[in-house]
Amino acid sequence: MDVTGEVALPGGKRDEEEDPDDIATALREAREEIGLDPSLVTIVSVLEPFVTKIGMPVVPVIGFLADKKAFKQLPNPAEVEEIFDVPLEMFLKDKNRRAEEREYEGERYLLHYFDYYSEDKERNFMIWALTAGILIRVASIVYQRSPEFQERKPSFWN
Repeated sequence: MDVTGEVALPGGKRDEEEDPDDIATALREAREEIGLDPSLVTIVSVLEPFVTKIGMPVVPVIGFLADKKAFKQLPNPAEVEEIFDVPLEMFLKDKNRRAEEREYEGERYLLHYFDYYSEDKERNFMIWALTAGILIRVASIVYQRSPEFQERKPSFWN
């Protein structure tokens, strides 16, 4: 799945020779893509997979970075243009969000778009589709509440 030019979370396919499980895959991909040292991450959960329209499962692995200052960003220029962080609670709020109704195989669902402006207000990042769906789910779990908006996610994500 090509997401060139789009905001995406670190991730990729499991290397059967190197990765014994989804956690190992996530930690390896984060190290390769953004330079995140796996020893800085405490894994808190592995969520149920999201399945894309083409049938590819995406397994969100949720980790906690206790010391953000210890993370020395090393973006892989072949894969990453920029690294930024976003307040997770943003994905439960209606502010800076819009939705578009889509249809797939007769099912109507909402595709969510979140606009995030950099701290200096010079950059606008659009976080949408699968990335937004994963972050909505993670925020709902972390904050133990539903979003302020109707989610109406596609059934193929379940």
